[in-house]
Amino acid sequence: MFKCSLPVQGIWYLKYFLSITLVLFLFIHGNIAPVVAAGSHAHQKGKFGALHNWPIIPIAMMLIPDGRVLAYGTDTTGAQVGNLLYVIWDPSLGTGSNAFETLPNITSTDIYCAGQALIPDTGRGLFLGGESKLNTIKNYAHNNVNIFDPATDTLTHQSDSMAFKRWYSTAVTLPNGEHVVLGGRDSRKFSGTKMIPSTEATYSPTPEVRATDGHWRSLSSAISDDAYGELGGGGFAWFYPRAWVNPQGNLFILGHDGAMYKLRTSGTGTLSKYASTIAPSLTSLPSIMFAPGRILSVRNNRTALVVNITGSGEPVVSAGGALAKDRQYSNATVLANGMVWVNGGSSTGNDLVGAALDSELWNPNTGIWKTTASAATPRLYHSTALLLPDGSVITGGGGTPGPLIQLNGEIYYPPYLFKADGSGDFASRPVIVDAPTTIINWNQQFSIEATRNIFRVPLVRIGATTHAFNNETRFFTLPTPQKGDKLVTVRSPASANVAPPGFYMLFVWDIDGTPSVARIVQIG
Repeated sequence: MFKCSLPVQGIWYLKYFLSITLVLFLFIHGNIAPVVAAGSHAHQKGKFGALHNWPIIPIAMMLIPDGRVLAYGTDTTGAQVGNLLYVIWDPSLGTGSNAFETLPNITSTDIYCAGQALIPDTGRGLFLGGESKLNTIKNYAHNNVNIFDPATDTLTHQSDSMAFKRWYSTAVTLPNGEHVVLGGRDSRKFSGTKMIPSTEATYSPTPEVRATDGHWRSLSSAISDDAYGELGGGGFAWFYPRAWVNPQGNLFILGHDGAMYKLRTSGTGTLSKYASTIAPSLTSLPSIMFAPGRILSVRNNRTALVVNITGSGEPVVSAGGALAKDRQYSNATVLANGMVWVNGGSSTGNDLVGAALDSELWNPNTGIWKTTASAATPRLYHSTALLLPDGSVITGGGGTPGPLIQLNGEIYYPPYLFKADGSGDFASRPVIVDAPTTIINWNQQFSIEATRNIFRVPLVRIGATTHAFNNETRFFTLPTPQKGDKLVTVRSPASANVAPPGFYMLFVWDIDGTPSVARIVQIG
């Protein structure tokens, strides 16, 4: 079991309780709600709130256990610079300037396009690699490790670095609380000038594991250019490899080119390739785990596929329907009801010509997509989307490079937050009165009490998203034997293989299909 110290945990829960209470008050009384006209379709399509300013372009976002959002990506002009700033947004304060705190980078390292994950026992943010300059030229990599502590809002450089430099790598939380990092580029191809020598593109095809004590070991028996290096994925296997822990406790890797792999991270590692493949995809298209062992992957030509990795054999691939639009550089978000919402993107790449303002919602029970609300501005390359504890989704960013420098965000309010009468008014919501404040074990019964009868209890792992990929999040519906009571007993997920240790948003739903504001609980 992974435990955080009681003083730190106590501070987080106090912060969280106060913040989420204010969020609920503001939400119910309309202070941060979008303006919705009578006859609205908000109960069917959802609704975006007002466009609001951000101090930076939020190229990467992470929900931290106290309910705030950590974002980073640029300076305050939207420029890509070394030692970039990072920002804390407190949703309980709304979307005005007072809700944002811009913090300096005091580590002298650039976490632009780093790998990221949450440390499961402490809730701190882990950032692996990022960008460096060589002879004044950008887009080279470094091997630095940085940790963000939400108790002090500081970023700290770690003395133990990775063995390999990584830019655009993926970090995955393992069942034992360790992290594996894979992929990333080391050096870029540069033709050179009279004053600056040329360089060749090199990659980091050796995965590494960070132990819970911060020490690293290389998976030297699992080196692969095809799975997460130079060759696979149409030459882009290294580009934020799509990887998740599977229900057997190993790593499942879904290649951009359609190849699939299994990585065992014990010892020096073992990599094997599955015989089956799926249709290829672009690095700019999202994939997300929407249920235990089930991944929705948007592939080329508006096609979505479901990859089922619950069994110990070959992955089982089935149709996931067709999107209405090609959405390169879009983001996929698992909502509080288990549906997947995709926003932004463009049919012409990082370009306004084919940009989509409307969004799409996928129902995992039917495999059907439907068009939902439209945003005020496009979200393209370097945009993000993240589920919040109140059940809404913060969308933001885009640019650097891009047709627009998006120093802004919009909040999407899904259909389940509105009354079903077409008034466009928010539905009143159940409130969680009591839920665990100590660490929950796997396969453990625990009680939840709410102000209304409870008919559904979803659990959503808090997310960390960048570059069209949120590999940390996953969704569960917990069995609810006493459905219809205000006090129910549920059981946590069976093991760390299906629910890796860390922090989760716990929602309760009433008979009308309206969710509470979530409590953030820790499983470990």
